Amino acid sequence: MTAAVSDYHSWFSRRALSMPPSPFGQLVPLMRDPEMKVLCQGVPPDSCFPLLSMTCKLLDGSEVVLSEADTRLAQRYPPFACGPLREWLLRHVLQLHSPPLAEWDITIAAGSMSSVDLVCAMLVDPGDVVLIEEYSFLAGIDALRSYGAQLHPLPLDAEGLRPDALERACTELAQRGLRPKMLYTVPVGQNPTGTSMTSQRYAQIYDIARRFNILIVEDDAYFYQQHVQRGAGCSDSSTSAAGIPATSREEMPLPGMSLGPSFLSLDSDGRVLRLDSFSKTLAPGFRLGWATGAKPLIDRYNMLAYASSQNGCSLSMMLLGKMLEAWGDAGFEAHLRKLQSALRSRCDALVAAAEAHLGPAALGPGAAASWQRPQAGMFLWCRLANRQKTTEELVALMRQHGVAVMPGEFCSAAGSEDGKQCPYLRLSFVASEGEYPEAMRRLGGLMQSLGGET
Repeated sequence: MTAAVSDYHSWFSRRALSMPPSPFGQLVPLMRDPEMKVLCQGVPPDSCFPLLSMTCKLLDGSEVVLSEADTRLAQRYPPFACGPLREWLLRHVLQLHSPPLAEWDITIAAGSMSSVDLVCAMLVDPGDVVLIEEYSFLAGIDALRSYGAQLHPLPLDAEGLRPDALERACTELAQRGLRPKMLYTVPVGQNPTGTSMTSQRYAQIYDIARRFNILIVEDDAYFYQQHVQRGAGCSDSSTSAAGIPATSREEMPLPGMSLGPSFLSLDSDGRVLRLDSFSKTLAPGFRLGWATGAKPLIDRYNMLAYASSQNGCSLSMMLLGKMLEAWGDAGFEAHLRKLQSALRSRCDALVAAAEAHLGPAALGPGAAASWQRPQAGMFLWCRLANRQKTTEELVALMRQHGVAVMPGEFCSAAGSEDGKQCPYLRLSFVASEGEYPEAMRRLGGLMQSLGGET
């Protein structure tokens, strides 16, 4: 069993190793001292900032007020505005994940995609082997490829990434003298397949990562979007929405903040870098998320962020920090339950419409689609019975039939599928529920054209 990580340099890219710490960081504490005469700033005078104060009205009728002092800080660089949000995140991560590692830290990020890009810059040199689920987050795949990663796709089943496939891949690579730089995984509400890992699977995968000394990048953007308790039941079916009846699902309590395990919660070694996002929890326009991991990982991340994103928007940081502070744990959980309820209802509605228009009764036993009802996230991964059209032909059919879905090959880590080889479509359930019956009727018509001449 590999001991706790003591040397991170073998994981860092050449670019990350060449990036010096920000010298400006030494001045920030001095600039925060009200007794200090500050002559090192390179921004306009505070008196010229255009915003004086802000009041934002929330959906529940309450208001978040930024005082003149808060608004002034919100118009400066992030180190001066991130305080309230950073304090909330530290408490939140400790409460939710209880990281067993002694030296861990968090950093605010300029949205999930910025986190993925910075992690790639921090870890990946051209030719490095990266383990990844065979179907994964499209932008994550593109980012890894742009840094020259050699992607090694791994198969999934109903519980996500298969541990046996991971161990086999690590063993085969080791026999060839190769060590994967990292495992990139989306463990909950996996994009695009919608699968979610069980507690046992987390433990199995973490154990393999320890034995082969692999870093785990846990991109968990959909962690808060759990609309059914993990392990509550699921099935592959074109005639059943899940392994439990719809009436039973409606009666089940929403997860709220009871969200289950994470790789971070197991990480006693310091080999997990966890990425979270407000984009899928609050709104994407805030362009904020956060990363959590061993202090050497977070310190190196911040070095790269200093020269690029500066960790996000100061105004968003101040606003979210004050809003979450005002909400408290109860208010944040109430928001999560509202989100989870909306996604559960929309998921059930989409599956019901799919059963009516994509199932055997509508398309015939040999042409019906199949799927597994997700327990988290926003996507239904739909397997087609027959597809003989290229990607370009499929997109043309979408235009003809008036329905837009994501071709499964867009999410393929293999990157070699021409469309005909991929029997999947990714359907999202974020539109209004009333749109689903007509959308599925149109998709059913499109699917009838996939196997032959239009």
